[in-house]
Amino acid sequence: ALANNSTIEMLDLSHNDQVTAAGWQSFFTCLGSPNIAIKELHLCGNNVTDEETAYLAQSLANNGALETLDLGDSSSVTNAGWTPFSRLFCDKSSIMNIYTSNHTLHFLGDQNLPADLDVLLQLNQHGNKKKVAREKILRYHFHNGDTNIQEFLDMKLKVLPHAMSWICRDGTGCTLLYELLRGLPSLFASVNKVKDSRAKRKRVS
Repeated sequence: ALANNSTIEMLDLSHNDQVTAAGWQSFFTCLGSPNIAIKELHLCGNNVTDEETAYLAQSLANNGALETLDLGDSSSVTNAGWTPFSRLFCDKSSIMNIYTSNHTLHFLGDQNLPADLDVLLQLNQHGNKKKVAREKILRYHFHNGDTNIQEFLDMKLKVLPHAMSWICRDGTGCTLLYELLRGLPSLFASVNKVKDSRAKRKRVS
């Protein structure tokens, strides 16, 4: 019933330490429903472990409603338990996976989180989720310099100016693109070759 409930926006299940791991997993599965409307969820004092935290993060992959998840002082959760949340907020395996990551959830409770996870939560606090996705792509996909510039080389010529414009919307993007293109001038060489071939075809016709 909870998975299809579109009216409950706040739920407090704190201090239910009698709930078993299987019980929590069943509840977390409900959170993966695209119809669920819960924006604020409190799970303090439930002795959540790495295993349950990982299952919770996986269950939230398709949840675009939850903004606040208060796990309290989850001292029993180690970095291994928080890693799935980092992946939830920024799946670095591709641009599209970063873009479709979770940009909504921005609070996990008052606790000491791994530095990378704390940064991702701060990014998610921004109200414009398209800007959040863009910032994550700039930070985490192109951070290896020219290793990912191949993305531009594989683009169609008509798409390339739009992609560059999208990146260069602010100083951070312009600086990054400059460094990338400086390291791979063959991008412009390939564009010029296309232009030269088009010009030759026009002269022949």
